[in-house]
Amino acid sequence: MAKTMEGKGFKDKLKSLLKPLDGYCCECITLLGICLIIRIAEAIILSITHYQSDIFLNCLLGFLTDIAYIGWILAALYLIYYLISRISETAADITIRAIFATYICTNIILTIYFAVTHIPLDSIITAYSPKEIFVTLNANGWYNIPILVLIFILSIVYIIFPQKHYKVSVWAKILFATIAITSIAFPGLNGQRMEFRKYYIIENKTAYLLKSLKTDNNIIQFTSNELQEKSNEFAAFFPDYEFVDYHYPFLHKDETPDILSDYLEKSDEKPNIVIIIVEGLCNYICGQNSSIASATPFLDSLAEHSLVWENCLSTAERTFGALPSILGALPFGEKGFMSYRRDAPNFRTLATILNDNGYKNTFFYGGWYGFDDMDIFTQRNSMELFYDNPEYESVEQRNKWGLLDEYMLLHSLSDVKKDDKTPRLDIYLTLSTHDPFSYPNSEEYISKYKALPQKSKPTTPVIENASFMYADDCLKKFFMEYEQSEKYNNTIFIITGDHKFNTKDRSNSIDNYHVPLIIWSPMLSESHRFPAIVTHMDIAPSLLSHFKHSYGIEYPENETWLNHGLDTSSTFRSNTFATHYYDSRLLNGITYGDYFITPDQTYKFDNTNNKLSLIPTDNNKNSHLIELYQALERYIMNNDALVPNE
Repeated sequence: MAKTMEGKGFKDKLKSLLKPLDGYCCECITLLGICLIIRIAEAIILSITHYQSDIFLNCLLGFLTDIAYIGWILAALYLIYYLISRISETAADITIRAIFATYICTNIILTIYFAVTHIPLDSIITAYSPKEIFVTLNANGWYNIPILVLIFILSIVYIIFPQKHYKVSVWAKILFATIAITSIAFPGLNGQRMEFRKYYIIENKTAYLLKSLKTDNNIIQFTSNELQEKSNEFAAFFPDYEFVDYHYPFLHKDETPDILSDYLEKSDEKPNIVIIIVEGLCNYICGQNSSIASATPFLDSLAEHSLVWENCLSTAERTFGALPSILGALPFGEKGFMSYRRDAPNFRTLATILNDNGYKNTFFYGGWYGFDDMDIFTQRNSMELFYDNPEYESVEQRNKWGLLDEYMLLHSLSDVKKDDKTPRLDIYLTLSTHDPFSYPNSEEYISKYKALPQKSKPTTPVIENASFMYADDCLKKFFMEYEQSEKYNNTIFIITGDHKFNTKDRSNSIDNYHVPLIIWSPMLSESHRFPAIVTHMDIAPSLLSHFKHSYGIEYPENETWLNHGLDTSSTFRSNTFATHYYDSRLLNGITYGDYFITPDQTYKFDNTNNKLSLIPTDNNKNSHLIELYQALERYIMNNDALVPNE
């Protein structure tokens, strides 16, 4: 009798422990049902946007991946549910729904981001302030903010709306337990071993974001002996340079050759410099070697009378890398040089050196200067911010990002044409070829672009491609108007793109950095095309070397750029150094001589049929350079060890 009572007591305790399981299983079934609906919606959107990768099958596999990721978490949450249910089942339901709603909202937002961009959102989110995020959302479509508000409202309804609990069968409970136990052993997906399009679909978007946030953000410190050892080890990769002080690991004697004097006639006065960075301008859609029909007839005609580097590479898939690279070949650091704001180490650039030599520096940008911390960086470069005042916020010629290219370019000439004998450095950053591609007379430009004979089938929408015809027209008007200025005949114009305008296709990673580089001037004595690989980091060293030898510009004999300037070789080769970053601000790879080195593989540059590409190679002797460079770069950025403060 006692044993029976004891057994009954155990059964009662077990029933008491498992009693809330019916309600919890119902909540879990609802969660998984919503996750399945999200995956179906993702598949539909991707099929509409022509994302070619067995969409529906991979979305189904993605749903199974979702279950594997969250299964063990659901098991852990049951303990919380059980403890709260001992006080109030309603409170337990609301608590667990609030947790589920947070996950659902996050997953929906990340899925929408991926469905639109075809790239999962990752640690780039940490580089943006709340205002930058709002500006980005607002600029990419009026509907984004209402959608987020709707998701928030539905989440509140989901949390507080009463849900009837059903009795769950024993087999269903066993199934839930099995999933929870086996999920603990799930190692996660390996993106390096999967085709990237397939991986992006199957991977759980929340897990992808969390994994990308697990970067080492610790400040790197070395003892004096460790720093000297690593600096010497790094210097061995650059035998042509004479490094001068291991406390400043990149500092070496500047011996950049003056290659521009062979092509530019010397003037009586210091020349003006105009650098135009066109948003998204890339070799995919510009130039004689464009992948599809070139949308830039004016630039193409200008290139026929210019110095053109056919294989120029940017340093990032987004604009944040352009200014620091073009102006000073500056190191990147953790989230980009500009993101350090006033905590960035002491530095020198083309702008600071020219300002010390009597130049007036101006930055023309029609958007919010605070985006990507451009305002702090340009001010530290002694630049005037021309459009940075309230009067331009009410100008009608603008889209969601800012002033339209035509207004921004032409209106700037009111400052350029002033009767001022001071030499100038003028930097332009355009906007109209940025998503969502809102520009005047779009139907007219779309018709013009559709009429062009295509080299291959475009993988980008025609409204995006045609935006470059509008930008090209704006540049043509700018040059025609600039010609009326007294400064025109003594000006060097440099035109390039910040990155590829559409980075959704990563089948050839180097293609996302392939941008035009055109130098044109009335002082140009001859035109020439150069097939050698150069990067944005080669521009400032070559300009400064030319100005030093031809115009007596003064600057310190020691510099930090790790390249030889622009390469005028008549044959294809690579003799430069640069780092290249994903749009997430994570390192993609390094250009080092003939090689493109990633953390996992070394490639060799190839230019068969004038198509820049990467060929895998077994030559991995330089693979350690990435780890070494990143360690020294992080040390430099956190210890003010770029150049001495003179």
